[in-house]
Amino acid sequence: MAKAVIQKNWYEIQAPDIFSVDEVGETPAEKQSQVVGRTVKEGLNEMMEETSKYYVDVTLKVTEVEGNKAFTEIDGMECSSEFVSRMIRKRSDRMDLVHDTTTKDGRTVRVKVIGATLKKTSSETLKAVRKELSDILDEKASEQSYEEFMENIFLDNVQEDMREKANKIYPFRELEIRKTELKE
Repeated sequence: MAKAVIQKNWYEIQAPDIFSVDEVGETPAEKQSQVVGRTVKEGLNEMMEETSKYYVDVTLKVTEVEGNKAFTEIDGMECSSEFVSRMIRKRSDRMDLVHDTTTKDGRTVRVKVIGATLKKTSSETLKAVRKELSDILDEKASEQSYEEFMENIFLDNVQEDMREKANKIYPFRELEIRKTELKE
């Protein structure tokens, strides 16, 4: 005897307002409560028209469900490992920074920055660059809500300020935010 088949409903996953697409996909579930907390990973260049960051994936997390629509918020972003490995070359230094910052609306974001210098450099120089970048991240985050902060990262506004300040200390070939995570 076959077990009773439970009917599943399909829920449309809606992207936050900052993106140019409305719907990023669908997910099946028996109850609405099962949809909350699910995550979806999507390429940034498919979600925003005004970006050329083909190497960035955005993670969206479902926060609420109304009818057959599941509404999301940005849970984080990450650069592809291939992009990161192409940045680093011989006879240059890799600079990493992991920094927790708080936005104007009280959300804590872990931001991971990676940089590649033009030539080998001293650890003191890299330490000075990390301090400057931490200050920029704190300043930008404290002025903006979480969604505005993430939008400025996607549009490269935060990175431009970081490159400008870092290049005054030591020239960088590449400087990129490689990952962000929303802390609970």
